[in-house]
Amino acid sequence: MEPENQLRRRGFSSILGSDESGNGCVAGPIVVSTCAMLRESLDPIDGVDDSKKLSPDERRRIFNEITTNKLDYAWNVVVVESGIIDETDVPTATKEALKQSIEDLVEEFELPVAETYSIVDGHKTPKLSIPMKCRPWVKGDAQVYTIALASIIAKCTHDNLVLQMHERYPQYGFKDNKGYPTRDHVAAIHKHGPCPLHRMTAKPLKGR
Repeated sequence: MEPENQLRRRGFSSILGSDESGNGCVAGPIVVSTCAMLRESLDPIDGVDDSKKLSPDERRRIFNEITTNKLDYAWNVVVVESGIIDETDVPTATKEALKQSIEDLVEEFELPVAETYSIVDGHKTPKLSIPMKCRPWVKGDAQVYTIALASIIAKCTHDNLVLQMHERYPQYGFKDNKGYPTRDHVAAIHKHGPCPLHRMTAKPLKGR
């Protein structure tokens, strides 16, 4: 938690981490999460890392520990459905979801804007409508504790939604491909055509 500790020494009392899951999919939503610790003296949850490096069981354990501990963690999720993504594009939809997630968390938990610092995984940050410090952090999900927490929340939420997608449209194998354009998934699109959950602006779907 060294990045968070450094920011606290600079006078920031609330450090937010944000990440997404589903950007590279061709079906289903993008899920964005923001997470913050509500107490400075928290011991880190055992095993927290970039969600992609964790097993599903490890992710679920950490997800449950975060989301059931309301005195220690503030968090939220924003889900952007495929139709909204098609109306704009993936980068724009993701930035808008990040903006909403960050600002909603600040408002819901009445965090002091001047003492709150937001860190977003990746190369760019959304343009916030509140005067709050916000910076990007490449590979932040592996280096910044609060981003790692947000990464796990977003990934678990996305995986749960994917299972619901699979129940509705099992012919696409969503429970295995998670909405990503695997060879089998693309073959299923060619065989069955797209379903309402597919992103029609994604490369394998264009022109169909």
